[in-house]
Amino acid sequence: MLNRTLIALFALIAFSASAAFAKDAEFDAYWTKFKAALQKNDKEAIASMTRLPYNSYEKPMDRKQFIVYCNQIFSKKKRDALLKQTPVKDKTAWMVFVNDDIYIFEKVKGAYLFTEIGVND
Repeated sequence: MLNRTLIALFALIAFSASAAFAKDAEFDAYWTKFKAALQKNDKEAIASMTRLPYNSYEKPMDRKQFIVYCNQIFSKKKRDALLKQTPVKDKTAWMVFVNDDIYIFEKVKGAYLFTEIGVND
């Protein structure tokens, strides 16, 4: 009985881990483009891959405002850190953890977009 319980528990853990790193070709393509935009610091491209208006802590930003503040949202240090991370799937979103921040990417109207930065507590 104990062996069956251990086998079932191991299977559940293995399934949960594989689900967290499940492949999603559509997200993979999006993430490749997003990383390329980060690497080039292409604010226009980053904005085009972001849900707008972008809700910052201060106020919602339209495309023009987002582009102006893009270097604050994605500083060189944050861009470099993001480029080194592997996204993790969580139910309906993909997340990238960088220090105290969680960069969240969700499907919006059928397409993946950067949607927000949450707090990694």
